[in-house]
Amino acid sequence: MPRAISVALAIALIATIGTSVTASVPEGFTPTRSATKARDIAGFALGMHIRDVESQAVTKRIAWDDYQTSKGGIDYDLGLTRLGHIYRMSSTQHLGNFAIDDEFLRALSAKLTAKYGPPVETTAGLFRWSLIEPVKRTGGDTLPYETNRAYANVEGGPDGVTLKIDMIDYRIIWHDDAMLNRAPRDEAGRKLNF
Repeated sequence: MPRAISVALAIALIATIGTSVTASVPEGFTPTRSATKARDIAGFALGMHIRDVESQAVTKRIAWDDYQTSKGGIDYDLGLTRLGHIYRMSSTQHLGNFAIDDEFLRALSAKLTAKYGPPVETTAGLFRWSLIEPVKRTGGDTLPYETNRAYANVEGGPDGVTLKIDMIDYRIIWHDDAMLNRAPRDEAGRKLNF
């Protein structure tokens, strides 16, 4: 069973289950376990600060935590923590007009496996990696949760074949939320009077 994540400080709204999860990770957090061997898509990596992205490509802010950019023929959509670190990224690479056949899928599978490691699931052009760890909700049970995942999907359409890769690591957002929560939480604790 995977090593448990330390839990207790930050609150993150987890869209995949729609509930609040309180989780803490150590200060200076660097994931020691990952769903994939590599944590980047062509150089932009989970945990990277937006300043480092902006030093390589022009970015456009779409919403408070959502940025878009392009680099090397790949379009990116980046989700940031409140401290500016990438915790979610999606990429789209346009590969041209051709029929996706078994030979192409074997070549794609070999390249994805070489970089990201063996997927936990592969079905007709969809590749999935997953890391499930025990996560404790504040005042609640410790339950298995998919803390880190990645998908790669190749598909054809009217504009040709695209390869889409998505990665997310909730531990990054939990860590940054915990860092931001620490001072106001401690201050509130000092103010307690009853």
